Formats: sequence, structure tokens, C-alpha cells
Amino acid sequence: MKSEPKLEHVVAVAALLEENIDVASFNAALQELEMNPALMASLMSVQFVKDALHGNPCLDKQYTARILRYVAAAEKQRIDDEKSDE
Repeated sequence: MKSEPKLEHVVAVAALLEENIDVASFNAALQELEMNPALMASLMSVQFVKDALHGNPCLDKQYTARILRYVAAAEKQRIDDEKSDE
């Protein structure tokens, strides 16, 4: 039986979709995704709903997934670069 993610975990990850996210929330959301990559599906669902509410056309699920993977990879690279500079 597949278990559904807990609401608090989905909310933490959904913070990535906010325009004015603080660093602590951003880092917490990335940590949630690292601990539970399955939350990416929840993040995409929240993005689809947010797009619909704002009247933004949704191109397709794979397009959104590619954008979110790109953002996650870019942020991981930034963090890795900062660590190597220390």
C-alpha cells in the first residue's frame, strides 16, 4: 500500500513556489525533497493548482517537472560551490 505524504511535508516543499521565500524556508524545503524525493509529485500538483488559480496555462506535466529539476540542480550546484569555497 502506497502511503500519502504528510501535509506538513507537502507544505514545507510547497514553500519553494512562493515568490518571497526566506533562506531558512528554502533550505528546509530542499531538505524535505532530499529526504523524500516522492514529494516532487506533490510539488508539481501544487504548482498545477496554483497555475490554474492564476489563469496560467499548464503546458504539460513533463515541462513543469523539467523546470523544477533544473531549479533543484542549480541550487544544489550553488550550495556545492559555496561549500568548496569555504
